[in-house]
Amino acid sequence: MSIDDHTAQSPAGPYVFYLGPFRFESEIDILELHASTGSGEIRVSIRLGDVPHTIPRATTVDEYCQVAPAEYLLNIPDTARYYVRNGNDVRLDIVPGAPPANVSTYLLGSVFGVLCHQSGLLPLHASAVERGGEVSAFLGDSGAGKSTLAACLQRRGHRIVSDDICLVQPGPDAMRVIPVAGWLKLWNQSLQHLGETPVEQNRVFSTDDKFRLFLPNSVEAIGPERPRLAHVIFLARDSDARAQPTLQRVPLLDAIAGLMEMTYVGYVPSLAGGQSTLFKLCACVLQHTQAWRLTMPWGLDRMDSVLDLLEKELLRSFDANP
Repeated sequence: MSIDDHTAQSPAGPYVFYLGPFRFESEIDILELHASTGSGEIRVSIRLGDVPHTIPRATTVDEYCQVAPAEYLLNIPDTARYYVRNGNDVRLDIVPGAPPANVSTYLLGSVFGVLCHQSGLLPLHASAVERGGEVSAFLGDSGAGKSTLAACLQRRGHRIVSDDICLVQPGPDAMRVIPVAGWLKLWNQSLQHLGETPVEQNRVFSTDDKFRLFLPNSVEAIGPERPRLAHVIFLARDSDARAQPTLQRVPLLDAIAGLMEMTYVGYVPSLAGGQSTLFKLCACVLQHTQAWRLTMPWGLDRMDSVLDLLEKELLRSFDANP
């Protein structure tokens, strides 16, 4: 599906979009969100202009970014400057002529992650699938294969609940996952492996060979109750293309450190005085969730063996819940 195939928003008044727990009331059109849905319990205003050049008493991450306890400033040359405050206020100053895809990709990436932190939620750098009311989240850096793995599991009957950012919310008896599943971001090679054709209008960045593959709405299919996070699976690559995939349990302390490292824009709570809170959240995740490390050989031609291992060892309990 192309972005242009989505129902256009009315040009009169502000745009309203839903994604996960957020209701965005925006002064700009965000094409990627035209077909997105969500609960919308957290209202966020997205406005143009009035972006400060610096934040008083902030920690400077680098020449492009500053972080304070309730504020965040990001400057992307040739694209836009973004300011996020209190989990409900986003302002941006767009560079004239900046490609819209670049502007929205940072808005739906780093800015979205900051909104989650400022709202007390835990965004993990993970893609996740659900079956039988339970979620398996695959964590890894960019290029680790998170989205491709989720897409291949979808072909085997699992529902995708997140891509790149898996949003976790503590519950009284379990960690719950808030579905954020409007699309998958896949490299052209992965699209071809899945038999999909890249659509030029859906390019993630204007110069990258990565594209959004828009998904049919899966939030209603999952149901109103947020599914339980059952597994967190750290992805690793084996340099030997002939090696067999392996799945191993991760010790508790290593798993906590891994979750902290794989927290999306995790430098934000660390620099804003929330390091101890992040540690407690990650430890809480592992009170209710099993941690595993999946080591995969390079090459999409070995994907079936990876999927077979996952379904045999971890996902077999879902077989009765197609």
